[in-house]
Amino acid sequence: MTELVGSQDGSKWAYLVRRPPSSSVLQYLVARWQEYEQLYSDKGAPLSSRTEPELTEGLGAFLTAQLEAGLQPFDGEFFAELSRFDLAPDGKRIIIGRSDIEWRLFGTPNFVVEFKVIGGGRPAKAYVVDGMVRFVDGRYGHRSSEGAMWAFFRPGSSEVATDVEALIDLHTVPLRCEVENGTHRIAPSQLAPGTAAFDSLHKRDPIAPTIRIAHIFVQIGARAAPEKDGDNIGS
Repeated sequence: MTELVGSQDGSKWAYLVRRPPSSSVLQYLVARWQEYEQLYSDKGAPLSSRTEPELTEGLGAFLTAQLEAGLQPFDGEFFAELSRFDLAPDGKRIIIGRSDIEWRLFGTPNFVVEFKVIGGGRPAKAYVVDGMVRFVDGRYGHRSSEGAMWAFFRPGSSEVATDVEALIDLHTVPLRCEVENGTHRIAPSQLAPGTAAFDSLHKRDPIAPTIRIAHIFVQIGARAAPEKDGDNIGS
């Protein structure tokens, strides 16, 4: 979508704001994650053992480096681990949410991606109760009509994508799921076709507009064990 912004059409202060479709934002994110994983999978602690903040902050720094190198193909900027605050009765701040990756266009929040690591003691239930719910209650994407959930499955996780889907099916009422084309798990994804497994729609009135969430499932690659001397002899 292209929008002309300025005091009048002929104003020398007018400029063009280019807002790419959400599919482009998510395709770019997935591609950069794959590149990030390839570059850093054999450096430091294995990615599969890192915490959710470590993964999101690392990816956020990588996205910033791409932007500063002129490699991001659209306007706007990605931020990692942004906190949202409310005001307490005593005037102090209360953190009511922390978005993992947020894309902003000229300072305006446009798209939030919430990550959840699953496996290694991190249950799939967190994807729903600590992830999707925060979109539904307005803590994430308060002014947006689109967002994304992203699951990182650790190697050997006993829970897989179908377990996440089953949990969503069990929580359609508290998630305020809307049915589209006869289902609340809408596939193929309209928000990010070819990238997301499915979409879901959630009513949020009167606090916020209805939001469409794309659901992306990624397997974190296990680091291969280093070869010992002689492993390749005779191969």
